[in-house]
Amino acid sequence: MEIKSNGVLTGIVISPENDRTGELSAALSEMGHVRVLRSFQDYPSVEELCRVLQTLGPAIVFLGTEDTGRALELALAVDHAGTGAQAVVLSDGCDPQVLVESMQAGIREFLSLPLNPDRLNEAVCRISEILERKPLAFSSTDAVFCFLPAKPGDGASTVAVNVAAAIARRGREKTLLADFDLNMGMVSFLLKVGGSHSVLDALPIASGMDDSVWDSLIMKRDGMDVLCSGRLDPRTEVDLSPVEDILHFARRAYGAVCLDLSGNMEPFSLPLLSHSREIFLVCTSDIPSLHFARSKAQFLSDAGFVERASVLLNRSENLSSFSTSELEELVGLPIRFSFPNDPRCVGAAMQAGTPVAPKSSLGRQFAAFAEGLFAVQSLSTPARRKRRFIEHFAILPALSQNGREKR
Repeated sequence: MEIKSNGVLTGIVISPENDRTGELSAALSEMGHVRVLRSFQDYPSVEELCRVLQTLGPAIVFLGTEDTGRALELALAVDHAGTGAQAVVLSDGCDPQVLVESMQAGIREFLSLPLNPDRLNEAVCRISEILERKPLAFSSTDAVFCFLPAKPGDGASTVAVNVAAAIARRGREKTLLADFDLNMGMVSFLLKVGGSHSVLDALPIASGMDDSVWDSLIMKRDGMDVLCSGRLDPRTEVDLSPVEDILHFARRAYGAVCLDLSGNMEPFSLPLLSHSREIFLVCTSDIPSLHFARSKAQFLSDAGFVERASVLLNRSENLSSFSTSELEELVGLPIRFSFPNDPRCVGAAMQAGTPVAPKSSLGRQFAAFAEGLFAVQSLSTPARRKRRFIEHFAILPALSQNGREKR
């Protein structure tokens, strides 16, 4: 039998016996059709296994029967998880009782030790055929929000940090803030988080990411997980093609994902934008910012993202020279929200390395915006007929000549 799919299947091995794990890994490596993502030297809990099935997405779970009861409990968990992963039992000999109990647990593949390479290949081929008829399926969030500036200095990172923190404070969604501004990422500065790992470290191992590796890459801050952009190093050539794999992992592991982008529209950013529920173009009421916002809006339109894109007006003033509709016509996108200019509040947060105070006026605006992202009536594709949304939740945008805060 031959595997019809050109792709390599992935699997995890659960067996307390190192010899058994080593024998299977060596046989799979020689066969070349299955890549082992992770090996467990002890039986994980059902909760941990379900988390691994969602985040790693293995096609095959190899289960040693050193403890038959635990192994069958995990086999049932694999079946109930609903991802479509197939369980394979590894057993010494062919104990009829183990076979009956395994079949009752939904297991259809059994391998006796020592392994027979032909039997292993046949089992993998049968599983490959099953997965071709019914591919793997994972529950993943669509709550992916991209933030990009009209131009540098418009405060997109500040907005992204505070929106992500406000989502995390809701306590309903496990939240990730990832900085994909790989040239000048500001998230680590704004939150005063420093570490030796970043997006750049995640890229080479993205396709085989697991919980333990991921936990070593992120920082935990203000109730959210933070993946920083890394240090600028022009001498380093990085393959950025796996960024989509990082997002796939994040969508399965988190309830909400906020991506801080550079706004330079690098090729690697397009897959990130394509997976987003909403794209927020952050600009100020300054004429240069509005000019660049219009250019970015046209790019998003040409790229097919206009239906999910809207404007966040940052550092808005009380006086206005243009109406909301005039600004929307100028930029070419609906204004979704306006955040007031509060340099003292933002400066204090920056000095402390935290999001703005939740009970401050600006903090309450971020909370209101975050709550609106998860409203019962979805606003995932802002319609132009709702362009006055800004007037119900925040102050009107302005083009004041006084009191602008440059950050």
